[in-house]
Amino acid sequence: MSYAVFVGLGFLVAFGVKRLEESRLGYRARPGYRFVAVGALVGAVVGAKVGMLLYVPFDAWRDILRDLAAFHFEGKTVLGGLAGGFAGVEVAKRLAGVTGSTGDAYALAIPLGQAVGRLGCFFAGCCYGSPSTLPWAIASHGELRHPVQLYDAACCLLLALGVAALRGRDWPPGRLFRVMLIGYGLLRILLDPLRGDERMTFGPFSLAQWFCAAAMAALALSIWRPGAKESLA
Repeated sequence: MSYAVFVGLGFLVAFGVKRLEESRLGYRARPGYRFVAVGALVGAVVGAKVGMLLYVPFDAWRDILRDLAAFHFEGKTVLGGLAGGFAGVEVAKRLAGVTGSTGDAYALAIPLGQAVGRLGCFFAGCCYGSPSTLPWAIASHGELRHPVQLYDAACCLLLALGVAALRGRDWPPGRLFRVMLIGYGLLRILLDPLRGDERMTFGPFSLAQWFCAAAMAALALSIWRPGAKESLA
């Protein structure tokens, strides 16, 4: 029950903040913009399931894809949801003829919603931490562990505060959203070693860390490379 309450509350917070930002930025006046949110939602749902490929053995990938084909969306990951939502927005924009970036409406909404939603993970015991002897370790899955869900929530709140502080800068559209995604990728890379749930590794890092590093590099290039497009997401 606690999981559903906090995750639902996280969605409500994210949705409410997104709506306020859309109005502030004037996005809702754009012809065809209403389809962008639909693309984001569909992409996020599909991506959240596909993102589970980062956490299961290769021989289980077929099961993930079979569940996806059967519209079974149990088991999901935020990283996949963000990537899928990004892709869904781009597809929706092309189909609806929306030009320019629209991602800044999500820059504050996503970390705030995630900060609330992670409390649901904490109370449900999912996305649990690795074993720890620190004074604030909590009993979970048979032993004392890092409350990594709370670490994630706190980091997302700090990220949201940073985004709020940067909102007044005269940046090209979409840049704040990309900076937020880079920040979220960094915190996931730093927190991943403290997680105790199942994950796949490649060399010294998990596949999730490699994915975040690659995404951060691509986002950074899209911001600072001369002549880079500012219209994505």
